[in-house]
Amino acid sequence: MSQERSRARHARRRGTAPAPRLRGGRSWAWIAGLVVLVVAGGGGWWLLRPHALPAAPKIGERVPDEGYEHVPVGSAIPYHAHPPASGPHYPMPAPAGVYMQGLAPGFWVHNLEHGYVVVLFKPPAAPGLELQLREMLRDFPPSKFGNVKFVAAPYEDMPHRYAVLSWQWRLWLDELDRAKVLEFYRAHVDQGREDLP
Repeated sequence: MSQERSRARHARRRGTAPAPRLRGGRSWAWIAGLVVLVVAGGGGWWLLRPHALPAAPKIGERVPDEGYEHVPVGSAIPYHAHPPASGPHYPMPAPAGVYMQGLAPGFWVHNLEHGYVVVLFKPPAAPGLELQLREMLRDFPPSKFGNVKFVAAPYEDMPHRYAVLSWQWRLWLDELDRAKVLEFYRAHVDQGREDLP
């Protein structure tokens, strides 16, 4: 046994000794290599993983959630926000369109849930407003489902002339600004609570 130790000491001095071994025959070099590999792999993962970019600010203001339950068509629905950007609504949304004679909130709130953008105006309608709204409906880009998700209707109970809505978002306007409506539309279309056409 002492002869083996003496040979190992001489070999280490000459630089030809095998690496010291742990009990059970494992080499320190093998363990050190494994540690280096784990650290390098973890560092590589950290550098190459997809880093989340900060979310682009959405145009408009958040509106508190008022729920999403279905109620029978024609039911009176008490909303807290005016106009509402979420809340109880009728079982079916309205078809995309411009409703100059009116559309019950229970319908267009359901549209919001499906990722639509709704433009509301305080009556009476300004001259040429219907044409402007129909041009938006015709010209705005389609949603990911291939349809333009746009509804416009009058709404009395609001402090500004216009409100542009999506699910839990609202943009107030005192003049109908097509560029602002389009910016809001692009930021919010298909962002409803339900991912449906």
